[in-house]
Order: sequence, then structure tokens, then C-alpha cells
Amino acid sequence: MAPNTDSYTRTLIVTLKSPPVGKLTLQILELTSVNPRTVDRIYSRAIAAGFEPNVLPLKILLHHVQDASRSGRPAKQIEEVKDGLSLKGVEISASTVWRVLREAGYKKTKPTRKPRLTQEMRSARLKWAIDHRDWTLEH
Repeated sequence: MAPNTDSYTRTLIVTLKSPPVGKLTLQILELTSVNPRTVDRIYSRAIAAGFEPNVLPLKILLHHVQDASRSGRPAKQIEEVKDGLSLKGVEISASTVWRVLREAGYKKTKPTRKPRLTQEMRSARLKWAIDHRDWTLEH
């Protein structure tokens, strides 16, 4: 399944593709902008999970359209362990620190800010403007 198909979209796809509604895969593509192969896969997984398309009223349960578990290496540390390690002062790797800080929204550089005008700069600008009040391009 594509990562942008949330449970509401999957429920809509299962409803539209079921025989009582009877939309074709290409019609569902036009309505939801979900790839036709993904539409077919969502529908077949719902049927495999126990969805009965010919029973009225349609009964779509959460486990019919639930997102499948993702493969990949799970994080080694859970929140309780992280908190416990930080309280005990246990050493952690620099890459772990960077990853945790990035997840918290920190960046590696400080945002630049334009410095404000000082009172001296303001008075110099005002003096220049007063001196050149009647200034023209011909000079």
C-alpha cells in the first residue's frame, strides 16, 4: 500500500469497490487518486481479513482496513529506557544524540536574524534624510 492511504481512504476504497456500489478500479482512481494496483491490493486484503462484500448492510471493521505492520529494524530504545538512561548518566553515541535532537525539531544551525537599528543608526539616517530633503537627480 502507498504510504498516503490512511484508514479513511482505504475504507472508502473498500466501500466503492464492493458489489453493492460496484465502482470499477479506474473510477476509484479518478475519485481517490490512488494507484489502481493499490486499490486492488487494499480490497483483496480487506476480503482476506474477513470483509464480506455481498452482505448488506456493508460492515467494514477497523481490522479489515488496518495498516499492515512495517518491516525494518525497530528502534532499540523506548521512551522509558531513554529517560532512565539520561537520569543515570549512561553514555550514548553521538549519532543517537543527533537523531533524537532531529526528531525533537532541532537544527544544526541557528536561524539568522537581521540586527535591529541602534539609536545612533536611526539618528544618522534621520540627519541624512533632513540634509538631502530637497535633493534632485540633477543635484
